[in-house]
Amino acid sequence: MVDDLGYEGIGSYGGTSYSTPNIDKLSATGIQFNQAYAQPLCTNTRVKLMTGKYNYRNWTAFGILDPSQKTFGHLMQDAGYATCMVGKWQLQSYDPVDYPGSEYRRDTGMKVEDAGFDEYSLWHTAHTEDKGSRFADPTIYQNGKFLDNTEGKYGPDIFSNYLNDFINRQDDDKPFFVYYPMALTHDPFSPTPDSKKWNDKEMRFENDTSNFKDMVEYTDKIVGNIIENLEQKGIREETLILFYSDNGTHQTIHSNVGDKVIKGGKGLTIETGIKVPFIANWPGQIEAGKKTDEFIDAIDFLPTILETAGQEIPKDFLTDGQSFLPILKGEPAKRRDWVYMSYNPKPGVGKDHFHPAEFVLNKGYKLYGDGRFYNIERDKLEQKPLLETDISLETLKIKKRFKKVIDSLKKYPSYGHIERIDPAFDSLVSKHARIDLVAEGFNWSEGPVWLPREKTLLFTDVPENKVYQWNDLKGLSLYMQPSGYTGPKIEPWTKGGKGANGLGVDSKGNLFLCQQGDRVISKLVSLKDSLHPEFEPIITNYKGLKFNSPNDLTFDKQDNIYFTDPSYGLKKAKSDIGFNGVYFYNKKTKEVVLLDKTIKNPNGIAISHDNKTLYIGDSTPAYPKIFAYNILSQGKIANRRLLFDATALREASKSKQSPDGIKLDKHGNLFFAGPDGVLVITPEGKHLGTIKTDKSTGNCEFTHDGRYLFIVSDDMLLRVNLRPYAK
Repeated sequence: MVDDLGYEGIGSYGGTSYSTPNIDKLSATGIQFNQAYAQPLCTNTRVKLMTGKYNYRNWTAFGILDPSQKTFGHLMQDAGYATCMVGKWQLQSYDPVDYPGSEYRRDTGMKVEDAGFDEYSLWHTAHTEDKGSRFADPTIYQNGKFLDNTEGKYGPDIFSNYLNDFINRQDDDKPFFVYYPMALTHDPFSPTPDSKKWNDKEMRFENDTSNFKDMVEYTDKIVGNIIENLEQKGIREETLILFYSDNGTHQTIHSNVGDKVIKGGKGLTIETGIKVPFIANWPGQIEAGKKTDEFIDAIDFLPTILETAGQEIPKDFLTDGQSFLPILKGEPAKRRDWVYMSYNPKPGVGKDHFHPAEFVLNKGYKLYGDGRFYNIERDKLEQKPLLETDISLETLKIKKRFKKVIDSLKKYPSYGHIERIDPAFDSLVSKHARIDLVAEGFNWSEGPVWLPREKTLLFTDVPENKVYQWNDLKGLSLYMQPSGYTGPKIEPWTKGGKGANGLGVDSKGNLFLCQQGDRVISKLVSLKDSLHPEFEPIITNYKGLKFNSPNDLTFDKQDNIYFTDPSYGLKKAKSDIGFNGVYFYNKKTKEVVLLDKTIKNPNGIAISHDNKTLYIGDSTPAYPKIFAYNILSQGKIANRRLLFDATALREASKSKQSPDGIKLDKHGNLFFAGPDGVLVITPEGKHLGTIKTDKSTGNCEFTHDGRYLFIVSDDMLLRVNLRPYAK
């Protein structure tokens, strides 16, 4: 499997920039697939290839293979094959120490010793900063130890020589399986031993696209050496060779196909990022010179390899792939006539400019999970989405069929809908945005807060006295219990609010909780495990009197706290203070200042990005409104004014809900939980649109990059990709 080489780099596919006679001969004497696809980036493809599963089933992070997974190496070992892997690993640990969140991913992947290969000779088997060179003077980990004699040598030569040596050492009566994920033709674009520059030792580490031609041609040379070795051992006719690539060519490379210039598309979901060469060659078994439009995906290799070995897929092993062995043998086969991809390049250093995507395609059309639909035969760069009003009934059938495919395979089901009131809404919530239901089964979900380093959402279940955590890698799990009431066990709970409600994180990453059961705002100081959190009460009273039930909080730029204290958590219990209030807590002086006690039920709270405006939501059923105040100085507000009146919307809604939690996007627009979902209004109070849940909704939260919005809605956790349009 070549690294970073699209179909345009191979002569048999029409490429004219590079000489690839050995690969071309494989095509001429075997079968060439003209509709073969890979993920846009290498780890995505290699995880998919080795496990036979769509990425949404087992993707964790870039450069990581979940150690609990079973690879085709394990399965071929079980089938009695001697197994060997040479080339590029990069599946154990990827992020350097200083990359945000790396501490949660470093060294969490699969070790090469556990990957299902009897022997190996590999590059990049540990941390990113220790990986060394893959080309000149390479760092290579071979069968449990690093080679110490690689000076002056070339990595791809060491890999291919070891591969050939492994083959030559095998007994005639024991079959073997070799996996060679090549280091070529990935950058750095360096000279090869066949390059004139190689003779100058200082030039061997050059990174210049002018060397790419030599790298492609050296790849072809290695393929030829492997074939020649099989012939010399006398087992060429017994050996099936599969030649593939992990993604398209690097974006800095331009190659010729006839009179056309093709720009590499690595990392992108357009054709040049995902369409790759695939050739199968097996003398006497495959008809020579055959070409096919049969669709091939990385998931298909594992079941094909097993079937070729005469093995059934284990009953406890799930694969999404379909064997293409019948195609190789010229036999009839009912296989899918489309390719589906679930692509997530993150998290991982250097991947921030790539974006997740989900799509299905055939030779002519492509549908993304966010609704974009293209004629990719005519519009290869995907510049003009097709509108349903402009396509034929036959094409519409294809789109509907593709949608069914996506709906059957996507990780999360869709939920709710989006109501667009003003054209300005489209720049905030894309027309292609979709609401995903990512978790459910809560009593009443509340208080979401995003942890950017961990790329994890925390949120509360107030009646259950719990805080949950969720991320796209591991899904849902308990973060802590208890969360809001920490006293002696009381069953059944007879008071009001039990658990924490609103959560907040200060500039140093400390978690603060509005603890309704204890009627204080506390800081989490220790979490040895999910059942033993330790809290430090920070804001405990106002003038010696207990709060009602602290509900929501927000921080200013100095980490002072603004918070609301309605009586919802008290239920029928009597208030010690005697009113519902909005407060300010001075971090330095520890002073608690009452800002307003005239709002009947203050709930959601937020501060403008310039720290000049305070927003408060009133949850009173008869008076559902959002107010704005000027912040004059710390602990001083003035000029209360009505920003938005939700009375009419509440009366017309299914949920009959008043304003709840409030969050601001990067433009200062308010996203607040209200009647039937999350309403979006401008800082001037203009209603732009609503993300409709059609049920009671507590709050929402943005990810650090503003791309995703999480919504806690009664018993559900929802997620909206606000800006999915990215190639």
